[in-house]
Parts: sequence; structure tokens; C-alpha cells
Amino acid sequence: MASNAYAAAQPQRRQQTVPPVRVVRGGRYGLRRARQLARQAGTVLAAAVILIMMVAVIYSQAQVTRLSSEIDATRQELTNAQSTYDYLASQMSAITSNANVQQIAEGKLGLVRADNSQITYIRLQEQTTVERAPGGAAAFFADFSTAALSLLGALAP
Repeated sequence: MASNAYAAAQPQRRQQTVPPVRVVRGGRYGLRRARQLARQAGTVLAAAVILIMMVAVIYSQAQVTRLSSEIDATRQELTNAQSTYDYLASQMSAITSNANVQQIAEGKLGLVRADNSQITYIRLQEQTTVERAPGGAAAFFADFSTAALSLLGALAP
């Protein structure tokens, strides 16, 4: 009887222990979670790229503004330098004009303009040459050699 009782109890036990669920490794939940994480990573990456591009555009606009202000300042300096140059050039031409030089020569220095009767022109012949007298070091050495020769001549018996 004991074996009948065991046999009768065994089929009932089998029906209770077998679950109606099938187990799969990873399952649908794991794949769905991986896709969701990939979407979130893509969204974060896209937002980071957009943010970096916005910062780059703002930085480049700041650089353009800074350089534009430097260009304007340099143009202003160039305009000032050009006007100073023009003023100084006009002053220079006024100072070096013939009338101004003549006025300073006559007024401040007391010079008198020579009239045509005081000027003598000399006509040289074709083969006549004008030699310039030695000056400076050449004159010194010529005088020195003359003195040395006259001293040697005086010492000779």
C-alpha cells in the first residue's frame, strides 16, 4: 500500500512543480534597456555637440568684435598720423621755399644778394684743366716730406 500511495502522490506532485513560464537568457527586458540607454547616449551626445557648436559660434563672434574694434582703433591712428604727416610736409615746404630762405638770409643773417655786376664768368679753353690743391692729409704729408728733405739737406756735410 505504501507503494500505491507513493505512485498516486507522484503525478500530483509533477503537475504542481512545472511552471508554465519559459526562461530565456537576457530576455526582452535587457534588450529594451540597452536600446533605451543607446537612445539616451545619442541624445546626450547630440546635445553636447550642439552646445559645443553654440559656444564656438559665440567665441568666434567675440573674436570678430574684438578684432573689428582693434581695426577701427588702428584706422583712427592711421588717420591721425596721416594728418600729422600732411601738416609737417606743408610746414617743411613753407620753410624750405626760396622766398623764406631769402628772407631768413637777408633778415637774420644779414646776407646781401649779389647783383650781376659782381659776378665774373671765366671761359676755359678746351684743353685747359683746373687742378685742385691738395688738402687735408695729402697736404700734411707733402709738407712733412718737404720738411724732412730740408732737414736732411741741412745735416749733410
